[in-house]
Parts: sequence; structure tokens; C-alpha cells
Amino acid sequence: MDTTLALRASTAREGMSLVNKYEALLIEQGSPKPSQDRALLVFQALDDLLPHLGVFTKVMKLIRDDLYDAVYSNNFTSSKDAESSFIQRVPHFSLVQQVYKERHEAADELREQLEVVKEKLFNKHKLYEGAQDNISELKNEIEELKQTVANLEDEVEDKNADIKRLETTMGDEKEKANMEKHGLNCDIADLKEDLREAKEQIAFLSKYKEGYDNLEKAFTFNPSVEDSETSKKPVIATRRAHLINNIDAASKLEEQLLTVENAIIDEFDKFLEEHKQELVGLQLTDNTNDKMYYRQEHEVERVDQDLWVMQERFKKSVDDLNTELELIRQHKKMLLEQLQLLEESIKPEEEGDDMEEEANKPETTKQKESRPGTGQESVLSAGLVDEEKDDGADPFIPHERIFSKYAAMMYSSSNKGKNWHEFQAAKFCPSCGEKTIFCPHKIPTDEVVLKLPHNCTHIKITRPKVRINQELIEEILNRQEDFIGTPASIGASQSPADSREGSASPKMTRFRAMASMMGKIEAGRRNELLASLSTTRTPTPGSEAHMPKSAGTGTEPFMTNTISKLWDDYKDRTQIERIIPLPMALDRAVSLIQQFYSFVLWQDEAGSEEEGYFSILDNLYYFMSERYMKEDITYLTTHDLLSAIVDNLNSDKTIQIFGHTLIGNLDASCIRYVLLIADFVSLVDWEEVEDFRAFASIVFPFLQEDDLETLHMGYTSFSENKISKKRVLDFLMYIILKYREPRFQDMENRLLAFPAREHGQMTEHEFNEAVENLVPLHSEKLRKRLFWEAEAHVQMDDMHDVVPVMRLAQISSYLALLQIAQIIRQTVADKVKKAKIRTKGDRAPTKVQSEAEKAAENQITTYSDIRKIAVSVARRKATRKRREAEDAEMDDTQFYG
Repeated sequence: MDTTLALRASTAREGMSLVNKYEALLIEQGSPKPSQDRALLVFQALDDLLPHLGVFTKVMKLIRDDLYDAVYSNNFTSSKDAESSFIQRVPHFSLVQQVYKERHEAADELREQLEVVKEKLFNKHKLYEGAQDNISELKNEIEELKQTVANLEDEVEDKNADIKRLETTMGDEKEKANMEKHGLNCDIADLKEDLREAKEQIAFLSKYKEGYDNLEKAFTFNPSVEDSETSKKPVIATRRAHLINNIDAASKLEEQLLTVENAIIDEFDKFLEEHKQELVGLQLTDNTNDKMYYRQEHEVERVDQDLWVMQERFKKSVDDLNTELELIRQHKKMLLEQLQLLEESIKPEEEGDDMEEEANKPETTKQKESRPGTGQESVLSAGLVDEEKDDGADPFIPHERIFSKYAAMMYSSSNKGKNWHEFQAAKFCPSCGEKTIFCPHKIPTDEVVLKLPHNCTHIKITRPKVRINQELIEEILNRQEDFIGTPASIGASQSPADSREGSASPKMTRFRAMASMMGKIEAGRRNELLASLSTTRTPTPGSEAHMPKSAGTGTEPFMTNTISKLWDDYKDRTQIERIIPLPMALDRAVSLIQQFYSFVLWQDEAGSEEEGYFSILDNLYYFMSERYMKEDITYLTTHDLLSAIVDNLNSDKTIQIFGHTLIGNLDASCIRYVLLIADFVSLVDWEEVEDFRAFASIVFPFLQEDDLETLHMGYTSFSENKISKKRVLDFLMYIILKYREPRFQDMENRLLAFPAREHGQMTEHEFNEAVENLVPLHSEKLRKRLFWEAEAHVQMDDMHDVVPVMRLAQISSYLALLQIAQIIRQTVADKVKKAKIRTKGDRAPTKVQSEAEKAAENQITTYSDIRKIAVSVARRKATRKRREAEDAEMDDTQFYG
């Protein structure tokens, strides 16, 4: 014990105390808190103490091991000392701290997630409250609608009661009317009996009156027998003028209504164009599983609902106009009949007057008229004979031939002549047919004072329009032609031979005068007046004079039909003619043709055999009737479309193809063929004329090298060594019109090799066998439709159950091209580009850069564009059909419910 103490004392003295060492290590470690390094120092200190404990060494070692196992876990870790690396066990308190730290981090994450969930819950709660408010509003609206329904039901009951009451009243009125009718019939019978008795009495007394009149006439001086007759003429002239004025007014009113009708049609066409653009602009899908499908369906239904509203408004407006037009035309017809009866009643009197005048004429006058060279008379002196007959006319009875040029109407303007207003003193004159201020038919005082409006700057004085009886003029001209021979001889002097045969009658002078006076009238005004009084309408421009110089004149051998065939077909279908035409712009005509193409393509896809097969003209009229819904409007708008085709036949190749298809020079499959070709043309980036050669080798793979070279040279000449989509398509349509299209010629030669009952014609069975060999993968449904459409069209040429091989070649070409169309679409652009790279040299680019050509390229009508229109229209029709079925089902439910 003393030795140990001595050793400790010596150790302490030497500065080697274990306590100092331990404290120094603790100071170096620096952390007063428990840590792995501090625990390691503790056990190192114990290990250093154990050898110095003597007898307690073993016990302390056991205690040290138990403490070690209690402090350290079974997990191992590396030391933090970079100089001496070793593996040691991790203390339990470190693991606990690590667990606490992880739990704290997890708790923080959970707190953040909880905050997010709270925010979402708050938003959901706000949405829930908004939904509750919306539900409350909807419930209120439902209650209001229920109340409205109840009110309407009460109103319906009241209306039904009114209907029953009115039916009862109508029955009473019918009984009363029948009784009155019976009484009137009895009165008529009594009056007829009284009339018969009066006529018998008149017949009995007339013989006494005749004797008395003869006795009075014998003792009365009568200087002129014609006084009583001439007094009637002013009255007849006035009545004739009134009829002519009324006819003219009816014609003007009819023209105004037709102008309004044209405005309604134009407005409806503009809406249909906007509707087409809106419908095509929708991105439609046929996949019902697509989440956008039902939204698209809602958009289509909205667009169709707008169209339905516009269609109903259009039909109502047209019905109202047709009612007014029918009434006006009936009134005009009645007036014309009255005018005709009046003219017929005047003719016998005039003929009798002329015969009597000829008989009473002095001999010297007859000899003067029979002299040669006196046949031509002046305009002023020519009508003297007729005017002398009216010397006894009543000056107070209006006579338009004398006084019409002395009438005047006055207008005032307060803005320097920009707008004119009638004077308040103006009144309508039935004789002049217009409002007048000064007029011989009115008897004014010695002076007339007119009050000028406030701020009046200008006064305008106009004269009424001249009224001419067309029927009388035409009758005079026709009768003069009978006397003179030809209209060209009007006003010319008689030849000596004519003078030797006999002089002209007194009527000749009158006819010459009227013809000469008509020659003085302005041509435009005369046509206007004649048109306004004519009972027939404007002639349809179906003659060759109304066509362009080369429009359908058959310059090519196969162009056997002229454009007049369209008008002949139009006249066969209807008697409706265009009085006031509505010019159709080229872009409107092209758009209408595009929509018709979509109708045709959709028939090819969805048409059934039960619907039948019709010619391209029949399909056009059916399409127009479906578009405009009214028969008369259908023919009027078709007339406008045909007129636009005639006007633009030589300026646009698309119109030209369509026109020749309608008249039968080309088959209807040609328009489908051109649409496919346009599809291919639109896919190529045209930069050089050489691109056309590569394109032709792809579209016409059967052509030999020489044929390709010839076709390429033809395009170069046609396009003037320029390239663009529009020029390429125009050239391909040009060779179709010239019937130099390679596939058409190839197919025709191959079809002629097959046996047929008649050369150059084939029946359906013969054509089917030929196409099975030439185009084995074609659509039989489409082939049958195209054949019978062609057969229906050639029936106009008295051909039945057969079709010319030339038309069948065009059908076969379309079927063949349609068979490989998808492959060409996928490869044409790449193949032309590769050919361009292989043949690239120092050639200058020939691509057209003008803005006009670029704009024209964007307006090319392709097969894909037309099919997109067809699909959109079909989707809209299906939506309307479904909606109508739902409405009908709902009506049935309400009726039987």
C-alpha cells in the first residue's frame, strides 16, 4: 500500500498522472456533451487504469466489459480520425439521437403535408359552398320554370276554351251565313225574273222608240255623225292609260320584291359560307372514347342549331315573299287581260273608221298619195290624221298622248343636293302614274304659291316617265311589216313597181309614223319600257350569243356538247326564269362547287343502292334543293350558278372541268380524278420545271421515257418554263380537256381490247369483267355507282344500259388511281426531292414567286379538303337527325304520358 502511494506520488510529481492525461484528452476532444469520441476516451482511461488497480483489476475489468456492452450497440462504424482508421461499435445514445433526428425530420415532413392537405381541404370547402349556392340558384330557377310551366298550362287551357268558344261561334256564323246565302239566292232568282220581264218590256217598247228616234232624227240637223263616237275615245284612252300605269306599277313592285328575294338569298348564302368555315374549322374525331369527342359533339350541335334557326327564318321569308309575288302576278295578269280586251274592242271601230275615211276621201287626195316618191313622210306630219280624230275630245278628260310632257315634279334639298325630299303639295296622278306638282290632269288656279322648306339650298324639277303601250306598238310594227315586207324598209320610199301596183292605204302613213317615232326613242329606255309591260320574263341565256366565244363550242373532237345543253335541261326541268339575276362571284361559285363535290364524295362512301343512281346534273339539283329547301329558290340559285359557270368557263380550269362534266363532254369521275391529282400536287415542294418530270413518272408509272419527255415538254411550253402548284394542276386539267391525259388514253386502249356487244360501248357486265382484270383491287360498290351515274347521264343522248368506252376509261382511271393513292401520298414528296438531288446542276430556279400565284396555290381544291368538308357535314347531319329523333321521342312520351 505504501509502495502504491509512493508510486502515485512519484507519478504525480513527474507530471505523468493518469488524471491529468485524461483531462488533457478531454480538453483536446472539446465537446462536453456525450459523444462517441468521449465514450471512447472513457473506456481508454479505464483500460489505462486497470493495470494499476491491483487486486481490483479483475473486478474492474468485468465492470468495464459490462459498461461497454451497456453503452455500445452491435452496430459498427468507422472512426472519424483521418490518421488512424478503425472500426468501432456505435453507442446506444448515438443511435437514439439518430432515431430522434429522423423522427423530427419525418414530423416536419408530415407537418408540411398536413398544411398542404389543410389548404386543399379549404379550397374544396370553398368549392363545396359554391356548389351549394349554385344548387340553390338552380333550385330557384327550377321553381320559376315550374311556375312558368303551370302558367303556360293555364294559358293553354284558356286558349282551348277560347278555341271551343270560337268553334261554337263559327258554327253559329256558318248557319247564319247559310241562311243569308239562301235568302240571297232567292233574291237573285227574283231579280232574274224581274230582269227577264224588264227585257221583254224593253223589247216590246223598243220598236216604238226606234220609230220615234227616226222621226226626231229626220227633223234634227246633225252636222257630224261621228260626234257621239269620238266622245267615247278620250274615255277609252284614259282607261287604257290607267291600265298601262297599273301594269307598270305592278311590274315595278314585282321587281322590287324579286330584288328583296335576291337580298335574302345573298344573306343566306353568306351565312352558309360562314357556317361551312366554322364547321370545317372544328377538329373532329370519330373515337367515342376520346375525352374531346363529346365536347366536339356539343360544338357541332351548337353550329347545327344556329343553321336550323337561319333555315327556318329563310323559309318563312321566302314563303311570305312568294305569297306577295303570287298576288301581284295575278293582279298583273288580270290587268293585262283587261287591256287586251280593251284593245280588241278598239280594233273593229278603227277598221270601220279607216274604211269609211277611205271611201269618203276626195279623188285628188287619192291621186296625190299614189304618186311615186311621196311614200316617205316626216315624223311631225305623219300622225296628223290620227290627231284630227281627237279634235272633238273633251279637254277636261285626261289624255296622256298630249299632256304627259307638260307634267312636272319638284324636290327640295337642304344639304346642297345630296338628299332630295318631295314637296308636300305633291299628289299622285293616276293618269301620269306618279306624284306631280304641275299636271294638265289637275286644273289649278291662275297662280300657285309653293312654300319652300326650311334651309332649302336646291330645287330639282323632273318630268314623269313616258308610258308606252307595248302591245299596241308591237301590233303596229307587225301590221306594218305585213304591208311593207321587212322591218328594214320602214320609212323608205316606195319603188316604182310598188307604185304601179297601187298606192299605200291611209293606214300605211300611220304605221310608218309610229315606226319612225319608235326609231327616235332611246334604245335603253325602249327596252326598259317593253320589259316592264311584257307578260313574258327575261329570256334565259341559253343561246350561243350569251356564251363565251369558245365556251362549249366543241373545238375538240370529243367535245360534242355545247353549253346550251345546260339551259335546255334547265328549261325541261322548270318554267321558272330569272327576271332579276343575282350575279355570283367566282369565289362564291367555287365554294358552292366544292360543297357539291363533298356531297358527291360522301355519296360514294355512304350512299346505298336503295337510294338509286342519278346523273351528275340530277345530283346537282338535289344538292341545291337540299341546300335551299324551296323549289323555286332551288331553280333560281341553280340558274345563278350555271350563269357563273358560263361566265367563267374560259378563265378558270376548275370551272371549265365542272362545266364540261355537267354538259356530258367529260364523265363525273373526272372531277374526282382531278381532286386526287390535286392532292398529289399539293404535297410537292415545286422549285424547278424538272420536278414535273419526276412527278409525272410517279403518277404515271406506265409511261415510257419518250412519253415522259413529251409530257414534260408539253408542260414546259404550257407554263412558259415556270413552276408552281397552280400551273401544274392547270396543265393536268388542260390535257384532260384536250383528252391527252396519259392514263385516260391507256385505259381506253386497254378497254377496247376486251370483247363487247357493240364497238365503242359496254354494258355493265362487260365493264365489270374488264375492270376486274385491269384494276383487281377496286371497290365494287364505287364501280357500280360510277357506271350507273354515267349511264343516267348518257340517257340524254338516247343511250340506254350502255356507256361509251371513253367515259368508262375515265371511270377506270379514277379507280386505278384511287387504288394507289395512299402510296403516292406517302412517297411523292420524297421521291421528287430525291430526283431533284440526283439531277441537281447549275439550273436556275424556275419557281413562281409572285404574290398572285402564291395566293392561288392556297386556293387549290384537293381531295383531302373536300373529304374533310364531307365528313364535317355528315357529322352535322347525324347530330340533327339524332336530335330530331330525341325530340320526337320526347313528344311521344308527353303525348302518351
